[in-house]
Amino acid sequence: MGRKAVVRQDVSCPSCGSHNVVKCGRPLGRQRYLCRDCGRYFLGDATYHSKKLREEALKMYANGMSMRAISRVLNVPLGTVFTWIKRYGGQKYEKLVKLWGKTKDLVKGSVVTKVVDEMWAYLYKNTRTFYKWIFTCYVYTRLGVYLIYSVGDRNESTFRGVKKYLLEEGRWVSDDYNLYFWLKGYTVISPVNPNESLYSSLRERLVRFKRATKTVNGSISTMMYPIALVLWEKRLISAFVA
Repeated sequence: MGRKAVVRQDVSCPSCGSHNVVKCGRPLGRQRYLCRDCGRYFLGDATYHSKKLREEALKMYANGMSMRAISRVLNVPLGTVFTWIKRYGGQKYEKLVKLWGKTKDLVKGSVVTKVVDEMWAYLYKNTRTFYKWIFTCYVYTRLGVYLIYSVGDRNESTFRGVKKYLLEEGRWVSDDYNLYFWLKGYTVISPVNPNESLYSSLRERLVRFKRATKTVNGSISTMMYPIALVLWEKRLISAFVA
C-alpha cells in the first residue's frame, strides 16, 4: 500500500495558493511538489511570480512599454518577460484563430463589406533586416464588425491567411494595390480607412512596430502574438465573436 502522503502546510502552490500539496520526487536533486487541488507540479526552491504580476507585465507591454523597461520596473528577469509575452500572446492568438473559424459559419448570409489593407514592420534575423507585412481585414456584417489578420510577406500567400476565414459574399474594399484587383466585387477607396487607425494604435502601443526605433522582431510569431495581446487588452474583439 505504501506510505501515506504527507500534506505540507508550510508550502503553498504558486498557481492556486493551496497548501494541499505533497512531495513528489526529486528530479535532478531538487524537491518537487504536487498540488492536489489544481494538479500542478512545482519545485520548492524555484522562484515563482504571481498571476497578478504577470498580468501587469502583459498590460504594460500592450500599452507601449518595452520588455526591457518592464523587466526593470517590475524587477523580473528579461527572459521571463519574453516568455510571458510569447506564451500568453500565443494562447490569445490560438483563441482568435478558433473564433475566426467559428465566426465564418456564424456570419453566413450577413457579410456586407470586407475592408482589407496592410502595414509593414521589421523582422531581424541572422544579422539581416527584412520587411514583413501585417494584412488586416475588417469584416462588416449585420451582426457587427470583427477583425482578422495575418503576418508574412506582401504577397498572395499572406493575404490568403486572412481570406481563408472569410466568405465570398459581400464586397471587397481597399486601396489600389494590385494584389486585390482579382477579388470579386472589389472597390478602391482612399488610403484613409479603418485599418489605418488600427495601425496607428499598434505602432503607438507596441514598441516593436514603431517606425522611428531600431526595435526589430526575431520571428513571425513574435509579430503575431503581441497583436493578439493588444486586441484582447483593448477589447477590440467584437462581443458577438468573443
